[in-house]
Amino acid sequence: MAIEALDRCDVHRGDQDWIDEAWQRARIVVCDPETERIDADEDGLHYFDADSAPEGERIYLGGEDPPVFAVWAPVPDGLHARWIGGDWDRRDLGIAVEAIAVMNWRQTYRYHPTTGEELTAGKAGWELTADEGRPIFPRTDPAVIVLIDDGADRVLLAQHVRYGGPSRSASSKASTRRGRYACIAGFVEPGESAEAAVHREVAEETGIKLDSLRYVSSQPWPYPRSLMLAYRASADSGQQLRLQADEISDARWFTREEVRRMWVETADSTPRAVRISIARFLIEQWLDGS
Repeated sequence: MAIEALDRCDVHRGDQDWIDEAWQRARIVVCDPETERIDADEDGLHYFDADSAPEGERIYLGGEDPPVFAVWAPVPDGLHARWIGGDWDRRDLGIAVEAIAVMNWRQTYRYHPTTGEELTAGKAGWELTADEGRPIFPRTDPAVIVLIDDGADRVLLAQHVRYGGPSRSASSKASTRRGRYACIAGFVEPGESAEAAVHREVAEETGIKLDSLRYVSSQPWPYPRSLMLAYRASADSGQQLRLQADEISDARWFTREEVRRMWVETADSTPRAVRISIARFLIEQWLDGS
């Protein structure tokens, strides 16, 4: 079981005296959800102290020695959120993902969804309230992602419509750089299990019926606030592909060499967030024969 890189210490969130004292000795990161930037560089996060941190809304992320906070403020330089990671240490990456996800939630929920009143932050930034209506807490949207093999030496990958129209032959190196193909993914719908969501998404987007399915792992994905549940599956490659026109521009079965050209040889031009994504983990496992 994976252990969090930062103890969130939720016991302190409702203790304003402790939060005020902790701020004075905190390590502070700065996020700007409006521009999706975080104050960081290729080596990791930039930390501020209470005297040097910019003014802005504060959220206690966790930790006691030292406490770690995020501040919502403009970030003129720094990194776009999708370029975090790379060679960062695990703690910096965990703090960044938590900060980005919570800030994205706070940006989305500015008014109460049932009363329309402006929301006020409490519990160190982890609860939003108004005069009327229930408190609003951070939400995470479960999503599924699956790598489908044919039981032999090929996997099914698809290209979403937002990444371009149908590309040239899969044997062309230029085509894989122009429009990367990826695993099938989608959100879990209300009243649906994660496994049912995998079968539904695959059937909707490609028309393929799966023969087997197994859970692999999960990853928080703060774009904007998802939890990716990763699966491996197998399917008969002889089935006819029927693409969902408003979602998928192309889908096909790829060999290991084609996938390696698409996902490994183009790594330098790929956002770091994609390089550390669970999608890449699934693909690398398959390339290694796992």
